Amino acid sequence: MAKKFGKFLMVTAALGAVAAGVYYCLQNKDNFVDDNFDDDDDFDNFDDDLDDDEAAKDADRNYVDLDLEKAEEFKEGLNAAKAEVTDKIVGETREAADKIKETADKAAVKVEEFFDDDDSDGSMDAM
Repeated sequence: MAKKFGKFLMVTAALGAVAAGVYYCLQNKDNFVDDNFDDDDDFDNFDDDLDDDEAAKDADRNYVDLDLEKAEEFKEGLNAAKAEVTDKIVGETREAADKIKETADKAAVKVEEFFDDDDSDGSMDAM
């Protein structure tokens, strides 16, 4: 009885949520369309709003020259670190694969021994 009531309660809650969603969409559909059209009416040109003071600040700006030698050194160091990490990952992966293969081989031998029909004592227990 409680199981049926729980299902009834869940179905009722789901139907209520669907009904509320449909009601909300229908109420706000017109407002959403109107809001999207209002955004396209903004034709202000903000380039005219710049003051002469800001233009003077841009002229006084100092720029830093890039040191390309340091950038190349950094790039080489980054490539070396990447190669080192790659070698380490490949080595660890090979070790893990070897351990998995070794474990699988041991398991195959044990399974083969378990299902082997020949008994060393000559009994017919395996059959």
